[in-house]
This record gives sequence, C-alpha cells and structure tokens, in this order.
Amino acid sequence: MPTLYFLTFPTMKNPFQVSQWSVSRVILVLWIIFSVVYIANDIRVNTINAVYNAGVRAGGTNAVVQMIEMGQQCQPVVLTAGENQVNLVNPACEAQNAPAQQVTPPAETTETEE
Repeated sequence: MPTLYFLTFPTMKNPFQVSQWSVSRVILVLWIIFSVVYIANDIRVNTINAVYNAGVRAGGTNAVVQMIEMGQQCQPVVLTAGENQVNLVNPACEAQNAPAQQVTPPAETTETEE
C-alpha cells in the first residue's frame, strides 16, 4: 500500500507531549486554567444571586397578596417590625360592621334678647 504523504504531518507534535516546557507555555496553561475556574465561579455566583433575588421578590409579592386577601375577608392585618406593631383594618369592613348611626339634627336654639 502506498504511503499518502499529504495525510501525514511529521512537523506537528502534540504540545502536551513535548519533553521541554517553555515558561510561556506554562504561563499559558495556567492562565487558561485560571480563566476557566474564574468564569465557572462567576456563573455560579450570578446564579445564586439570581435565585436569591427571585425568592425575595416572590416572598414580597406573596406577603402583599396575603394582606389583600385578609383585608377583603374583613380580618385585621397585623404588621410587626421589631418592637413596633400595627393592626390594619379595611375601612369598608368597619362601615359594614358598624351599626347604622342615626343622624340627629342639632337642637334649635332660641336667642333671647337682653
């Protein structure tokens, strides 16, 4: 079988099988390893931050929705921050639950002349 010279590359060698490593090759390999580790860590941190922020936003939205639902059911909503506490009540519920108030006209006053 004849040898096909155009398929052989006698001058090409695998750079990792070279018996002598130059300083530039060592620096290049270390730089590539450092870059891959840095990029992987950056992707990991960005993913963790994105998941955390999405959770915070979802928690805030759920809290507001729960407060609205409690207000619509005429339940008092208790908000607490540290030692401070506030009870919120829907004003429409207070109007529904309050007995009908009769409006009495002011008493007539007579002026006396002196």
